[in-house]
Amino acid sequence: MTTSSFWYEDAGLEKRPRLEADAECDLVVIGSGIAGLSSAYEAARFGWRVVVIDRAETIGGVMTPRTTAHLATALDDYYHCLIDARGKDDARTYHESQVAAVNRIEAICRDEGIEADFTRLDGILVPAEAAHMSDLKKEYEACRTIGVEVEWLDQSPLPLPQGARALRFPNQARFHPLKYIRGLIQAVEGRGGRIHGGTVYVDHVEDDGGVTVETEAGPRIRAKAALFATNSPVNDKVAIHTKQIPDRTYAIAGPVPKGTVPRPADLGHARSLSLRPPPAAEWRRGSADRRRRGSSHRHGQRHGPALRPSRGLDPRALRLVRRGPIPLVRAGDGAH
Repeated sequence: MTTSSFWYEDAGLEKRPRLEADAECDLVVIGSGIAGLSSAYEAARFGWRVVVIDRAETIGGVMTPRTTAHLATALDDYYHCLIDARGKDDARTYHESQVAAVNRIEAICRDEGIEADFTRLDGILVPAEAAHMSDLKKEYEACRTIGVEVEWLDQSPLPLPQGARALRFPNQARFHPLKYIRGLIQAVEGRGGRIHGGTVYVDHVEDDGGVTVETEAGPRIRAKAALFATNSPVNDKVAIHTKQIPDRTYAIAGPVPKGTVPRPADLGHARSLSLRPPPAAEWRRGSADRRRRGSSHRHGQRHGPALRPSRGLDPRALRLVRRGPIPLVRAGDGAH
């Protein structure tokens, strides 16, 4: 069994040279993951001179590949909880932003000719047991209140507990994140943007004319604006970090026979998507008949080997399938 990213093994990563001399641009982006490259792309599209730097030699290879590649507008933490915390207007704005983001990825794939396996599909939220139906009922009412497209299902591609129903969220999506990253790299560089790996940000100085970014090797970047798109904030090491709580998500995958999941769908387990224990199963269609068959979250979990927490997912995933043993071939984790 491996803990490496399936996306990395399938598509690999591109490298870019280190920044060797001072540079000047309109926008400097620190971080070359999907957030940083997406921002660089949008700026370059409007004619901005863009420089992207990343401490890693590979581009988009730190957190972006560590994903199940869902593009979901359904909310892991539940919209009814968001409404309770922030109100209906903020919850509606959040949902609209997620819809716009997925639509934008689809549009970029189309406009730039990026073959990233983008596909629209249903998202299905399945209760772990009949007692969890109360959570789904609250979520259904909350979604209807703020305009989220959702409907009840009496049948699911996975078995439902006795007397339970599932929620269907249409127009979710999936894609290949590293094929998408490759497309963004080409689009940014094709518009004159520069991307540098192995270039470590150490500090920046702001003034009335813009910002100067200093790198570990010495070269400086003078820009009108700087955008920080790192997984962990590097520009403010106190104010943001003291408000964050580290969470890690663990997933396992294994091959299943064709037809086991009768249609393309993202299938979420109610207790998995709520970011609460116990470990639960989260299913989605994968490449080459591989299904990501299990997902759990660890609140405040420090980084460590993915194998230990993911082992607890396997028995539960197998019970949901009810089709005999499935070999465990991959385990992975990601932070959020």
